[in-house]
Amino acid sequence: MIIRDVGRGQVLRVGDPGQGVYLLFSTPIRPYGDADSVLDITVQAKGAWVDVSDLVRTLDGDGLAEFLSSLADESSSWSEAPTWQSSEGQLKISAQRSGGRIALTWGIWGKGAESQSAWYFETVTSHKGEHEMRGVSEAFHVLFSGKSERVA
Repeated sequence: MIIRDVGRGQVLRVGDPGQGVYLLFSTPIRPYGDADSVLDITVQAKGAWVDVSDLVRTLDGDGLAEFLSSLADESSSWSEAPTWQSSEGQLKISAQRSGGRIALTWGIWGKGAESQSAWYFETVTSHKGEHEMRGVSEAFHVLFSGKSERVA
């Protein structure tokens, strides 16, 4: 679901704040100008006991929206858990189907400051099958396109 954040503009929320950890994806920016394919997006994991974030660099989204859309295809069977990874490895997603739900495992690698070591955080969001996955995929398409969507 895309929400409006006063300081960050449109923000995509994945997961339910009332159900533990959820993820926030800020409006992407093109650090090298509109003609360049580099697209940076800040990813934040929030919950009662966690609040971590890092910048994820992609090349035009690295096919994230398309990956999520492919999970909504009811006719596809998975012999192995489908996975997606950002071009520089800061974000990795794997999927599993179980009981009509799709569980996404989100892994975020943080670089840390020069004096700190890198960190890794992982959480799972659960989605009600293919229809909800299509909604998540469409929300990423909107966020990456820079177009406005009706916000909650």
